[in-house]
Amino acid sequence: MSNKIIIRNQYSHRVSTVKKSNGHSILRIIAYINARKLLNEITGQEHNFSNKSGIIETGFFMPNDIKTDMTEEQFYNHIENNCHASTNIIAYSSIAALPPEVSKEEQVKIVEEFCNMFTNMYGTSISFAIHEADNLKRKKAKLAEIEKYNLPEDDEDLKLQIQNNHVHFVIPYCKIERMTEQDFKAKRKKKSFGDTFKLGSQVKDFNPIKYGSEIKKDKPDLMNLEQNFLQFMREKLCVSINNSLEKNNRIERYTHKSYKDLGLQISATTHEGEMVKSRIANGKKMDVNEYNKQQKAKQQTESDYINFINVPLPAELAYKILNGEKLAEKELLDSLKALPKSELEQAQDLLDQINNAYQLIDNELADHKPEQTDLREKLDRLKESNISPTPKPEHETLSQKLERLKQKQAEQSKPKHDNDTDYSPF
Repeated sequence: MSNKIIIRNQYSHRVSTVKKSNGHSILRIIAYINARKLLNEITGQEHNFSNKSGIIETGFFMPNDIKTDMTEEQFYNHIENNCHASTNIIAYSSIAALPPEVSKEEQVKIVEEFCNMFTNMYGTSISFAIHEADNLKRKKAKLAEIEKYNLPEDDEDLKLQIQNNHVHFVIPYCKIERMTEQDFKAKRKKKSFGDTFKLGSQVKDFNPIKYGSEIKKDKPDLMNLEQNFLQFMREKLCVSINNSLEKNNRIERYTHKSYKDLGLQISATTHEGEMVKSRIANGKKMDVNEYNKQQKAKQQTESDYINFINVPLPAELAYKILNGEKLAEKELLDSLKALPKSELEQAQDLLDQINNAYQLIDNELADHKPEQTDLREKLDRLKESNISPTPKPEHETLSQKLERLKQKQAEQSKPKHDNDTDYSPF
């Protein structure tokens, strides 16, 4: 096994319904995919696609090893003309891309393996037809012109389109059941009876949302493959493709998952059918094509696309991405990140902080004890400071007071100037 894996993003598988209310015909679809001329035995309507070319292989599978002498044309005549009166959907049609990395013989094996598994799973029949790439001649001519004149165009995508064979599936709406002895002996034959088989009940697993009771659950689990027809078709065929690539020692792997389900941040594109591509080749502009151009331009600047898609990766990392483990890691990291709080939550946090502050203040005041006043300590602290206390006046004795008064009288009797005693009338 190679230690490198390339994740391809070209896988495509679409499923559509065949409805009587829309004027659809299961015989017409079978005639188209097989490039044959088929006739409705009841209405006489003819469906002729015998001029169509490019059919590689066709096949028809019955479930549970039921053998029938009916041809494919007779079988689908029986389906179309004897389906339940209340049934609007008479069949399902799907188209899927096949890997260009393997040979046509391997592509046929992939499809046959899938059809065997499908009939055993759902108990109904299935027809397939493998076609060459649409507009193959035009694409080959364009590629030859590019190579001949060495035109400055990227022809890798065109080469893949030339090798891009695809398969059509047609699936009846109902189960195909083996007829019992009682059915063979019945005097009144039901219109649902064939030669060795009969049309059973509608395959309700095809529509798990509508027929949840069929799955024995109140609400069907849409991620369960056995309860989701489209999911089953997309994933199981993709698994068969990857098994074939691995068996043929190819390093390419396809995935039915979207970029989002893989955990990759890549701009998604929209499917372009052959009608759109044909109009673009004729010089017309289509909105879906313009949109895809913008998305593909974005992809060339996105790190996940540049680093993980269509480039060789270590096998361990590639399988980690394909199994969705990268998405699981991303979701885990996102869940660990702190979500931004709303204004109400922020206001509540602020209110809680204020209440806690008030509580701390109350506790501090309750635990605080007043200090005892010590005059000796205060006096010592006062002495240590440079501020000296104001001196108090000493007590004066009686003799000291008498002496002070005598001195005061003597000072008053002395003349201040020489002419203090002169008398003058003026």
